Amino acid sequence: MTKSTFSTWSTWSTTPLLLLLLVAFAENPTAQAQDVTEYVTVDSLRVGDTFTYNITLRKNREYDSILFPDSTHFGEMFEIRSRQHYRETNFKDSLVYRVQYFGTADTRIPALPIRLISGTDTTTVRTNPVPVYFSSVLQSENEEFRPLKPIFDFARAWWAYILGAILLALLSWYLYRLYQQKSAEPEVEPRADFSPAPFMDPLVQLENSLKQLRSFSFEEEEDVKQFYINLGDAIRTYFETLYHIPALESTSREIILELEKRMVDERMITQTRKVLRQADMVKFAKFKPSEEQTRISLSIAQDFVEVARKNDGPRIEQMRRQHQSEIEEQRRKYEEESETKELHNA
Repeated sequence: MTKSTFSTWSTWSTTPLLLLLLVAFAENPTAQAQDVTEYVTVDSLRVGDTFTYNITLRKNREYDSILFPDSTHFGEMFEIRSRQHYRETNFKDSLVYRVQYFGTADTRIPALPIRLISGTDTTTVRTNPVPVYFSSVLQSENEEFRPLKPIFDFARAWWAYILGAILLALLSWYLYRLYQQKSAEPEVEPRADFSPAPFMDPLVQLENSLKQLRSFSFEEEEDVKQFYINLGDAIRTYFETLYHIPALESTSREIILELEKRMVDERMITQTRKVLRQADMVKFAKFKPSEEQTRISLSIAQDFVEVARKNDGPRIEQMRRQHQSEIEEQRRKYEEESETKELHNA
């Protein structure tokens, strides 16, 4: 076989194989890779900053449904504020997430799954991880201190000590005379009237605390911190009174774990987590929320009251009946003791 003949034979023998591969690839469009891209609008973030996270999906065919990432995929340091879906063409989808950052160190947005569903088949594609760098707002530790002012010596004023000794002697004499007069008077046993303690409704206490916070003024920087301390303590006091949890001495994480153990309504746990996490950021991470963010926190606490009213109403009513029963028992004992004293004096 000559060299020319062998070249011709090789060309004709590989042509059918190439044609078969092209036909198979055209008949199986799912074999073509989906194209997903992502990007964020910032390079670094501070505590509480919000930013935009975009996902663009280009697909080679239409699917029955597409499941995009939700809040459970972003991790604990990120919270989704809003999500918008745009379908630009039949083969291109865009998602715009508005995300708030609650971290205190460098982290990254993990690879997020996108599920493409066609009948009983599911294809999963993932975004690339996106690094997020933390930008601290704390002042530098190397900042120089201002020089101390010199200490001045002042002449001693002896007359102030003499005057103080005279006043102290007069006060001692007056108290002694008052004691003698009291000792000379006959002791009269005061009559103790029965005054039961009123029932303190934990839900009413929480509503009163929130009502005071609605008129809170933010004239100084420390006012914001005090606002979140009062807001967090109001929620903690509610759980401590109603569920007998040491919430005022516990960390936010310990409170959430205790609520989950007691099978408290999931909406109440979610609202509590948001309020306490924002309060912790203000107290411990030097986070300075805007006035709009304080209104959002107060609105979340108000929604907590409405959910608690529906879920904890029977428990509060049971506490009310138990308190009333205890008051009646105390009244009965008081009346019996009063009758015994009257008979003894007669």
